[in-house]
Amino acid sequence: MPMKHVILLIVLCLPAWGCDTYPKDPRNTLKTATGGTLRVGYSENPPWVIKTDSVPTGIEANLVKAFAATLKAQVAWHNDTEQNLFEDLEKQKLHLVIAGITDNNPWKKKVGLTRPFVETGEKKHVMAAIQGENAFIVRLERFLHEHEQAINARVQP
Repeated sequence: MPMKHVILLIVLCLPAWGCDTYPKDPRNTLKTATGGTLRVGYSENPPWVIKTDSVPTGIEANLVKAFAATLKAQVAWHNDTEQNLFEDLEKQKLHLVIAGITDNNPWKKKVGLTRPFVETGEKKHVMAAIQGENAFIVRLERFLHEHEQAINARVQP
């Protein structure tokens, strides 16, 4: 093989050598939660999230429980106001926030929002995660996509 072809091959392969796994989680959210604890903040907003004496219920709370099961993770629930939950998410004290959040949430520039997983009227519902934790968000979005029909069945009258 001529030397210029070898050099061209090396130059073309250089970017790939730095690529171990994509998407990445700079703070290792997916790795930390898998087989460990998923820290979820919630604020009551029926039917999405319903506060009870023990763990929350509702459409989103049940989705989070099922998602955590796919990660073999325990869920540590934290109830608070949306403002405090988003502040904690921004500080990486939580992995996920649920509260019937829509894609026009004012925090969307400071946290990572999933793609809408269901639409009700003109509202597109999302979940909020740590900004930049793309592997975690992609895994969650994949889970939500796989359960799209069941979610739609729950929200339709």
